[in-house]
Amino acid sequence: MRKKAASRILAYVLTLCMIIGSITWPEITAKAESITKDLKPDTGWKTVTAATDEWSDYGKAEIRFSPSSDLASMKAIADAGYKTLKITYAVDTFTAASGQNAGVMPFASYGSSWSNNDKWIDLSKTGQFETVLDLSSISTTSTEKVAFGIQVANLQENSTIKFRIVSAVLSGTKSTSGGSSGESGGSGDSGSGSADLDSIGNTSSSVTASLADGDGTAKGDGYYETEITINNKSNSYIADWIAVADVNGSVTAVKDYSSWSDLKGVFSDGKLYIYPNTSKKSGAVNAGSSVSYSKLGYTGTANGVSITGVKVYYSSQAGAFDSFIGSLSSSSGGAGDNTGEINTDVEYNYAKLLQESLYLYDANMCGSDVSAKSEFTWRSNCHTEDAKTTYNGKTVDVSGGYHDAGDHAKFGLPQAYSATVLGLAHMEFAEAFADTATEAHYKRIMDRFVDYFKRCTVLGSDGSVQAFCYQVGDGGVDHGYWGAPEKQSSRSGQATFTSDSDTCTDIVSETAAALAAYYINYKDKKALSYAEKLFTYADTKAKKNSSGPASGFYSSDSWEDDYAIAAALLYKATGKSAYATKYNNVYGGRTNPNWALCWNNVAQAALLYSPNSSKKSVFVENQSGLIASKTQSGDNNFCLIDSWGSARYNTAHQMTGLMYDTIYGKTDYSSWANGQMKYILGNNAGSKCFVVGYNKYSSKYPHHRASSGYQGSVTGNAYTKQAHVLVGALVGGPAGSSTSYVDSSEDYNQNEVALDYNASLVGAAAGLYLYVKNGGTDEEKAAQKVVPKSEVSSELRTISGESGGGTTTEDDTKDPSTGSTGSTGSTGSTGSTGSTGSTTGSTTEKDTEAPSETPAVKVTGISFDKTYITLNVGDSDEIKATVTPADAKDVSLVWSSSDRAKVSVQNGKITALAAGTATITATAKDGSGIKAACVVKVLTPGKLSCSSADKSWTDLVYGYSNANHAAIELSNSGETTLTDVKAKLKDGTAFQIVSSPAGQISAGNKTTVVVKPVNGLGAGSYSDTLVISSANGSANITLKATVAKGENTAVVTVTKTSVTSDAVTVSGKVSGIVGEIEYAISSEKDADASKLVWQNGAQFTGFKEFTTYYVYGRVKETANVKAGQISQALEVTTPLSDPFVIDIGRLNDSRYVGAFTDSEENPTVKVSQSGGIISVSFTENKDYTITGNGEDVIVDTGNASGITVDNATVKKITVRPGNSETFVIKVSGENKIADGITCVSDNSNAADVKVSGKDTSSKISATTPGASAIKTDGNLEIDNIQIKSDGKGIESAGTVKIAGGSNSIDSVSSAISASDVEITGGSVDAKSSGLGDGESVISADNSIKLVGGSVTADASGSTGGNSFGVKSDDGTIIVDGDVSIGGDPIYSKDPVDSKGDSVTMVKVVFTDENGNQLYASSVNKGSTLDLSKINITMSDGTDYKTSRAGYALAWQDEAGTSYNADSAYGAVSEDITFKAVWTWIVVDISVDANITFAATGNASYKTTYTGAAIRPAVKVVSRGRTLDAGTDYIVSYSSNTNAGTAKVVVKGQGRYKGSKTFTFAINKQAISKASVTITKSAVYTGKAITPAVKVTCGKRTLTAGKDYRVAYSSNKDFGKAKVVIMGIGNYSGTQTKYFDITAAVGKIYANGNYKYKITNASLNGKGTVTLVSVVKKTKTVVVPDTIKLGGKTFKVTAIGKAAFKKNVKVTKVTLGKNVKTIGAKAFYGCKKLRTVVIKNTQMTGKTVGSGAFTGTYAKMTVKVPSKKLKSYKTILLKRGVSKKAVIKK
Repeated sequence: MRKKAASRILAYVLTLCMIIGSITWPEITAKAESITKDLKPDTGWKTVTAATDEWSDYGKAEIRFSPSSDLASMKAIADAGYKTLKITYAVDTFTAASGQNAGVMPFASYGSSWSNNDKWIDLSKTGQFETVLDLSSISTTSTEKVAFGIQVANLQENSTIKFRIVSAVLSGTKSTSGGSSGESGGSGDSGSGSADLDSIGNTSSSVTASLADGDGTAKGDGYYETEITINNKSNSYIADWIAVADVNGSVTAVKDYSSWSDLKGVFSDGKLYIYPNTSKKSGAVNAGSSVSYSKLGYTGTANGVSITGVKVYYSSQAGAFDSFIGSLSSSSGGAGDNTGEINTDVEYNYAKLLQESLYLYDANMCGSDVSAKSEFTWRSNCHTEDAKTTYNGKTVDVSGGYHDAGDHAKFGLPQAYSATVLGLAHMEFAEAFADTATEAHYKRIMDRFVDYFKRCTVLGSDGSVQAFCYQVGDGGVDHGYWGAPEKQSSRSGQATFTSDSDTCTDIVSETAAALAAYYINYKDKKALSYAEKLFTYADTKAKKNSSGPASGFYSSDSWEDDYAIAAALLYKATGKSAYATKYNNVYGGRTNPNWALCWNNVAQAALLYSPNSSKKSVFVENQSGLIASKTQSGDNNFCLIDSWGSARYNTAHQMTGLMYDTIYGKTDYSSWANGQMKYILGNNAGSKCFVVGYNKYSSKYPHHRASSGYQGSVTGNAYTKQAHVLVGALVGGPAGSSTSYVDSSEDYNQNEVALDYNASLVGAAAGLYLYVKNGGTDEEKAAQKVVPKSEVSSELRTISGESGGGTTTEDDTKDPSTGSTGSTGSTGSTGSTGSTGSTTGSTTEKDTEAPSETPAVKVTGISFDKTYITLNVGDSDEIKATVTPADAKDVSLVWSSSDRAKVSVQNGKITALAAGTATITATAKDGSGIKAACVVKVLTPGKLSCSSADKSWTDLVYGYSNANHAAIELSNSGETTLTDVKAKLKDGTAFQIVSSPAGQISAGNKTTVVVKPVNGLGAGSYSDTLVISSANGSANITLKATVAKGENTAVVTVTKTSVTSDAVTVSGKVSGIVGEIEYAISSEKDADASKLVWQNGAQFTGFKEFTTYYVYGRVKETANVKAGQISQALEVTTPLSDPFVIDIGRLNDSRYVGAFTDSEENPTVKVSQSGGIISVSFTENKDYTITGNGEDVIVDTGNASGITVDNATVKKITVRPGNSETFVIKVSGENKIADGITCVSDNSNAADVKVSGKDTSSKISATTPGASAIKTDGNLEIDNIQIKSDGKGIESAGTVKIAGGSNSIDSVSSAISASDVEITGGSVDAKSSGLGDGESVISADNSIKLVGGSVTADASGSTGGNSFGVKSDDGTIIVDGDVSIGGDPIYSKDPVDSKGDSVTMVKVVFTDENGNQLYASSVNKGSTLDLSKINITMSDGTDYKTSRAGYALAWQDEAGTSYNADSAYGAVSEDITFKAVWTWIVVDISVDANITFAATGNASYKTTYTGAAIRPAVKVVSRGRTLDAGTDYIVSYSSNTNAGTAKVVVKGQGRYKGSKTFTFAINKQAISKASVTITKSAVYTGKAITPAVKVTCGKRTLTAGKDYRVAYSSNKDFGKAKVVIMGIGNYSGTQTKYFDITAAVGKIYANGNYKYKITNASLNGKGTVTLVSVVKKTKTVVVPDTIKLGGKTFKVTAIGKAAFKKNVKVTKVTLGKNVKTIGAKAFYGCKKLRTVVIKNTQMTGKTVGSGAFTGTYAKMTVKVPSKKLKSYKTILLKRGVSKKAVIKK
């Protein structure tokens, strides 16, 4: 054996020499080393008041710090190689200026310079953030002292901001010697970009790019922009393009303007790659056209940047360059496989990582079976009370599952997310679990998740989900506890279920997704059933984010992403298109989420598994975009997506990239993920591994209660003690650089562990294991080994049932380097540790073995038990393989599927995923190349196909007995039986299903659904929807039916009941079908029924007398039956209403004439005709009325006693007064009497005639030339009559008298011609337009008396000479009294007065204000002129007096004296002219104006108190005119500042007078709108705390006691104190504010008989105090375990220095169980102290101070815990306890 070993060694040495001899040693060159320096500037929290300055109207606040003296200037920093400064800062409180976005600006300040490279970060919420300042572009030469800091701008002036700078890390490179020039890694495939593009796209001189605004001219401070136009002069359509720009200079960063810009870009390897942002604008460019894109922004170095050339690659395929862009993003700035090996001794063993990453779930198990199920020996049963939770009075077992993180609550969202992510990991990387023998462990973890989800689901009696328990435990209570879960107090009753108000769509959907993934992996139909039921619950309930107690810890931003991933996975699991539809409904338009996979955003997974293939590009955009934008320029290019839990985001992004590569058969992200995982495992500047227990660099102090081993508090042990190694737990990771990472269990930002953190670690580890297995180097493959449990941790145990039963154990791991299965401890494997310098592979053991060794037996054949399998989607089967020969050394097989999307395979177990065909191949793993294949055909799932055309029935008539049937053909277009085929009607009242399918349709078969309208439908239109559903597909068919009304055969007979001159009443009778009768009346016989107006009643009114009408009847139409046929016409004629009222237009109707009879049937009229002229005369001594149009009728009044002429047209009227004293002719309306009215007497004594008009519109017109309008043999009196005549107006053989009324006579000849004329009153306006020589307007044979009224005798229209206005042939013309004679009449002789004396007439003229004559009249000289009786009419008929609105008329004589138009002028002695004077009337606006508030348009107005006087504008309108404020009126206000009723007085001025008072309401302002400033916190005092309150409204500061009162509550004890600001005076309502009453370390408070000093101010149960003195000395001292202070519990952990010094009264002291520290001389000199009881077990020599018990009673008895007797005795004796003392248990 020794000889054999020696020969092996010799062979190795010879081989090594040969290899070394062939090596060409690389040239030694300078190497750039990444450097960082933490400036450690922690400023602590600063509270600063924001102030404005000359550059801004809004408040600013800043904090700054100075670097150490060796880096005191920008030049010193640059010389040291530092180029960037990453500042981590935190903001606790701030108030942004109104309408503004607050923002943060990092800066450098040196000398008089202040610069921040225009860096601005929006500040919208509080929290911790980071930003990077590019120092090299600010200054590299300044030697002035520099300070750095952050400035927060756009703050509310005088508001306070609380913020701090947490860290500041300089980064850069330093040149060092050594290393190979070809050694540096991660340069991102330099120079290969174009080569890749040449294989993807095309180039052509016909396709070019032109740049605008991109010539190197910076926009300022090193910022550049460019626009690009793609010019396509080719004949081809371009679907996508990418432009490669050569850059002179260096681009330091490409801006992310993806939210609005058309462009995106990446700078890599000295080239700027520009491509379209397809979320805003596609890359399509039509042939022969150009498309412009704007705008790309980027920053460059101080020396400037310019683009020297650009080349365009294009493709006809949309998204052609996505993968290339992804690789650019991955490699940009060296973000590929990292910059190189920093820690060369880190082992990248992903098999081990996968194995260990599962153990966190063992550590976090919860329930009554933890002792049996957890792999950790230090975990046991806990929280068993969860099994007795109640919901609606019933017990629900919600035990089991997992604790969330380092705490012990079970939160629904991260638990469901973790299960989903773990499920996805197995879906894509199942082979990794099988290879690494972790399948059983993984399955056990997933089973626990699934069982817990089932228990949390409350099902109703119908099997549907009633509620879901989404949280167990109280986060607030739980976070206040630090200790083992096994020792935590009961949390009974701390379970929260969904409800209608808190539906938790996010949590329930995510749980459904997890269960669907489990089904896909293991085909557990019960899990699928629960998944579908939970999704139905989420889908049908109101969609809301969880708002219960969990929202304070896991507040979800949206439910849509969880809903979408659930729908996508259910679609994948079932193939049901309904799930794809639901996905597209909420996620079809999803754009780039710009975030990594996490519990709050599963968008990346939802996009990756989208049923919609278009989401692939969105996934790539997000995956690549985050890598490009979040990769750090130093620290080995770590992709830091967020500072809180950076490692979990990073591993999640690794996992999604690896899944993408696996699903699509790509390698776009795998290399990047490999480099990032190496960083996680320790390949970083800080030499930190962020996976606990993985290697020597691992974090040791995770924030995890169960593993910490402490009970009470982590304080003091955060960096030093950890009871158990939490193997495989991923901690949060660096908040910035790995060099600034602090490994502390108190830091839950960087050292938190959680279910969701490890879920993505498991997935990334599994994916990377397969990446190395399938494409890694020999060395990488050799490193993949699962470690025996005993080597992982001594605290692991084997779970019952884990081994055996054919399950591969962890010591039986498959070796990815050789394909063999063997011991992890074997040596000599390929690429074994220690081989160096080889680039061709390590020497294998086989090469050096002695020839005597037996060669391994290889596989020669593989046979399957089946070679063709047919499956349905979702089904599983197993292919059993037989390997020959049986003694082959390695009989393991590698299983693969030609189409993993259709059929998956795992160790021969196949699952049908989608329709199609795939070939399953098993290949011998021993390298023999032997294979076997089986074709698997996955049948297309049965799918419903049917016509969705509407079905209509249009020929139905009311009363139909049976409608035709309609058949809808259904077919199954799939290859399997279609199940759950159902048909139902949405409504079901108007239609019925005659026959329907039996529930399923065989493949390729058809069936029908038969429907028809139900019998008995009434007339009308009906519709319903036939819903056809199935397991795969559905259809909705609209059914429509129209039922026409039935015919009505009933006959109606109508009979007359009564007829009057204006009304007809009938009755009807129905024969046949009984129905309601309706009636109609018409003047037409045989009328069309459709044109008649039908009514319900049988009476008709408002008809014409003596007229024939026709009445009809029919049966009325009903809802279902048409109207009946129309009856025969009933003819009726209305009688005359009055036998003495004659319509002369109907006198040619003999029937009409015959109807004129009196009560004794004697005719009242006689009618005759001759030569076309109708003559009518009246036979009775009655008053007759004539009306109507009878222009060929001559009327003779005959025996009539009087007549009324009412709007009549006749040829002539002959009046025979008979023996009447006065025959009265009444005139109404306008009457045309061609030959006039002639009054003749049959005897010598002519009777008098009076013609009297009804009103001033009563008129008689005589149109026959030369005919007199009225001619009488006797006397004639007229009253209120208007006469128009083409001959004479009035001609009388007697006297014409006018005594009243308004009369006018307009004639051609004389207006009045009589024997005598007497005008004594009224008015008469007489005009003659055609007087002859010697004729007169008013003419009398004898005397003419004008002694009253108003007379106008106007002959001005006559052209004949020598005509007169007034003429008397043989008598006198008497003018006397108050008569007014208008015009300028000419008298035939001088007039005299009543006494016969001569009179003188004077002329009175009226003109307008311009002197134009309006009216003239003559009056007797000396007679009285009454101006009120002067009536001047305008041409439009209006009275001149009222022709000007708003003015009053007065008349001014020639002397300038004015007279009111309604007054008497007095005696007129001479001719006089009056001129019109118009005077504005002073209007009283209180009665003659409409006054409103301008804002409301009415007299009411209300507003809110502002603190200033309120003066609402008013609007005043009078007589149609809007008055002018200040000119026409003034407004005054009172009581218009304070809340209440304000007063407004509007007072007229100028041409207006009077005033009007209004009121308006000023409402109190809501105090809730005020800004209230109050301290955020105050230190506990033991008394009520009442901090000052400042209340402002705008710029006004309110006054306490006047504007508001303040009430405080809960303001004594620790916690939130409440402050209620109550509005008073001008303010109403309340506003509530809170402030925190906090504890402060060092504060001393009295409690009971002792005083305590706070040493830990935590208020969540972790607070501690030290007893420092006594209030009153007592014999017995009992130090409690805890005290209550301000309502909170504090542990008494220490006795202060000299607390009881020289207390000679105390005899016994009992120290509480938490007292582990006793200060120096605490009991010094307590000489009577005889007994001390110590309960604490953690005292040490360091915690008991010197002389603590010196001077106490020598024979004192000290009782201590039994297990500490020995150690405590030693300590106590050293600290002053006498050796004579008794120290016992």
